[in-house]
Amino acid sequence: MEPILDVDDLRVRFPVHGGIFLRKVAELKAVDGVSFTLGRGETLGLVGESGCGKSTVGRAIVNILRAMSYGVEISGRVVYHRGDLAVDLASLGRAAMRPYRADLQMIFQDPYSSLNPRMTVKDIVEEPLRIHARDMSVGDRTDRVRRLLEKVGLTAEQAGRYPHEFSGGQRQRIGIARALATNPKIVIADEPVSALDVSIQAQVINLMQDLQQEFELSYIFIAHDLSVVRHISDRIAVMYLGNIVEIGPAELVYREPRHPYSQALLSAVPRPDPRARLDERIRLTGDIPTPIRKPSGCGFRTRCAIVKESCADAVPPLEPKDGRLVACPWA
Repeated sequence: MEPILDVDDLRVRFPVHGGIFLRKVAELKAVDGVSFTLGRGETLGLVGESGCGKSTVGRAIVNILRAMSYGVEISGRVVYHRGDLAVDLASLGRAAMRPYRADLQMIFQDPYSSLNPRMTVKDIVEEPLRIHARDMSVGDRTDRVRRLLEKVGLTAEQAGRYPHEFSGGQRQRIGIARALATNPKIVIADEPVSALDVSIQAQVINLMQDLQQEFELSYIFIAHDLSVVRHISDRIAVMYLGNIVEIGPAELVYREPRHPYSQALLSAVPRPDPRARLDERIRLTGDIPTPIRKPSGCGFRTRCAIVKESCADAVPPLEPKDGRLVACPWA
């Protein structure tokens, strides 16, 4: 599959301030050496428990972290392939990033806070066009807004309403329409259905799949709900404490996880069969580390059932095993 994005050794560190003068006293290693490739038209599911760094990876890819957090340090490469051009987005400043901003869009987790309550739906969806398509006439922009709203299951008559007049699922549809306004090539979906009811989740997921086929989109789908990720993803990457510990085809990783953390994570997925044995769930023990003071070597070794003395020596690299990459020599 032809790559559209290459992430190589991405690291993101946030300063931790303390004391009377709020000096920098430590660093929070939110992302600590993440590498993967996204193919054209592919959906990569990025999963892990809260605080593992998956949302930070998405924000680093679209290069908005420096605007969101003062003092953040970002290293590594995020190479976007645009025709014959390959550009490292992580190295670009705000002005240099603007020509590529339309190609990478984001769908945010909370449909209640990601929409400006003082703007109508028409203004919300039209705003990216006013910024990135300045040569487009007012009539063309209005027509595109109408067509986008119809694509996501809303009507042109609803364009004059405000976000508070819509349900959570409808608000997320507005967010999806806004993300598609500039004809992006890559969409980062940061837990787009976690705040929605289960019945609405299925509608939004099916909508995203239909839009992917129609607009030839590449998705990075960030979530902690593994059943949702399995449904939509071509490949799954499992993150733990700022690192990817396993990455491979979705069905293979879901059915036969190899890394000890992947096994524990997937064992916690609720099963519809009431006869399923509760004792099959893997319960992790040991100390839960913090990204401010990560353990040496493998970050999972303080909770791992098959830990060895050598696990403290170095961070294990991702190595091929049974059709996927696993960061554990003992798995």
